[in-house]
Amino acid sequence: MNRLIATGLAISAIALMGPKSADAAFLTIDDASTEGSIIFSVGQFDTGTGFILDGTTLLTPGLGTASRTVSEGAAGNPITHTFSGQFFTAGAFSAPTSGTIAFTEAGGGISDILTFSYTGGGTGGVATLTGSFVSDLEPGGSLVAPPGATLVPEGTPFSFGNTNITTSAISDVEAVPEPASLALLGSALIGFAAIRRRRSV
Repeated sequence: MNRLIATGLAISAIALMGPKSADAAFLTIDDASTEGSIIFSVGQFDTGTGFILDGTTLLTPGLGTASRTVSEGAAGNPITHTFSGQFFTAGAFSAPTSGTIAFTEAGGGISDILTFSYTGGGTGGVATLTGSFVSDLEPGGSLVAPPGATLVPEGTPFSFGNTNITTSAISDVEAVPEPASLALLGSALIGFAAIRRRRSV
């Protein structure tokens, strides 16, 4: 009887010490922290290809983390960054499993466009996240929101996570250029004040 109990305890201990799958993969796309740059931060893409950014490996399959700072593009020349990552899941994905997000500028226009898609998954399955992040450096640039895109104000974090993955993207806040008419009105008011002051002296 003691031998049977000891064997059961040994098997339980081995099961507890066995490898544990990742709780959740993560991806953060930060276009707000550093002017002219985008920071991709990832972790726990623990199977398959790991995480690939712009065709090169950012994170080999594992439970570690990594980040890379990439260009936001040049004035008038939007830049597209592509990404894909694979991770284990403990259940099926919930809707939505894909989307297009356009980050709107306060002064009008689109500053960044995020697309994402989840495939695979399921209990004990392997999932793949693929997507792209298109960025335009200057306000009022050439980007146009694709039909059906979800509009999100720049500077507002957007979460697009799903089963066993946490994700977010944030676009930088561009300074709204002052219209020339306001500068002209201000100059005129200052001029009138100077003339009035001169007449009263």
